[in-house]
Amino acid sequence: MKTDLTERNLQSAAYWIIIITGISIFLIYFRSFLEPIVLAMVIWYLIRTARKYIGKLQVNGKYLPLWLQRLMAFLLTLFVLFGIVQVISLNINLISENASKYDENLTVFLSKFKEYDFFGELFPQIEKWIAELDYKSIVSGVFSSVSSTLGNFALVIVYVIFFIFEENYFDQKLNGVFHAQHRRRHVMQTIQRISLAVNKYFTVKTEMSLLTAVISYVVLLILGVDFPVLWAFIIFILNYIPYIGSLVATLLPAIFSVFQFASFWPFVYVLVCVELVQIIVGNYIEPKVMGKSLNLSPLVVIIALSLWGSIWGVLGMILSVPIVSVIIIICAQFPSTKGVAIMLTENGNIEELERDFEGE
Repeated sequence: MKTDLTERNLQSAAYWIIIITGISIFLIYFRSFLEPIVLAMVIWYLIRTARKYIGKLQVNGKYLPLWLQRLMAFLLTLFVLFGIVQVISLNINLISENASKYDENLTVFLSKFKEYDFFGELFPQIEKWIAELDYKSIVSGVFSSVSSTLGNFALVIVYVIFFIFEENYFDQKLNGVFHAQHRRRHVMQTIQRISLAVNKYFTVKTEMSLLTAVISYVVLLILGVDFPVLWAFIIFILNYIPYIGSLVATLLPAIFSVFQFASFWPFVYVLVCVELVQIIVGNYIEPKVMGKSLNLSPLVVIIALSLWGSIWGVLGMILSVPIVSVIIIICAQFPSTKGVAIMLTENGNIEELERDFEGE
């Protein structure tokens, strides 16, 4: 009896290893194919969220038709995304045009440290590295990367349009797949929990990232740092990446201040001020708004961040937390995988997680 149980456990473990390995290979090998679809799903989700707010509007005491709500949400989302892309492209071009000035400032900055023998024997190597560093090529590379992303944007929009059309038939398809009412209701409840989890995460994270970006923009403007809009946008995006995102978002404008001012103290001022904003919003305001609804283990979040970052880069890092939340909710629905859901949570209480979402 014990031998049979052991064999079943080993067989089950082997199946899981094969499945996980197959999924990982699929995600890595088909990355170029899957990324536009995932981006389209994110934009489609933003459109759905915008449509919920537009749906509350009334004209002559009547709500707008559903097709008009979708059209307005679609156009509004595209307008915002297009405006963001234009601002980023403009700022990157300006940095590229002023690269020679920043190069000179950095040389002046290093010469000051050379007088104090700050770097010691490492200084000649640093000077050589700075001389070989081509700032224009780096900025041009970033610009090319942005242009490449825009090249796929048309395909992403096509996917978004089809996602919007597919919404109309989702319930009908679900009824066709699950004839039994109790099974259909169970699937709908699971989908609703997933939607609530992802919605709560992205809603709160967007609000907190926006608050951090706006305050950081004001701080950078007061300190006189060039391109505060660009740095604020980078702070906004990187704040979606747990733990390391906020650190990188703080370091980037601080390091740039050295290129701009050719002095060490602006680096300290920018680093301290922006990091203070990150600490206040991330450690005090966000936990009060987010609460314990996600209930994710910090260790699991770090592992997921590293895993998805290695598979899909920045996009994978941004989506790592929602993906883990979805996995927990799905695993919690089946007795055979309930243990996996418990291990992924912070306190092992998945009933508390479900109760939070049901109360939304």
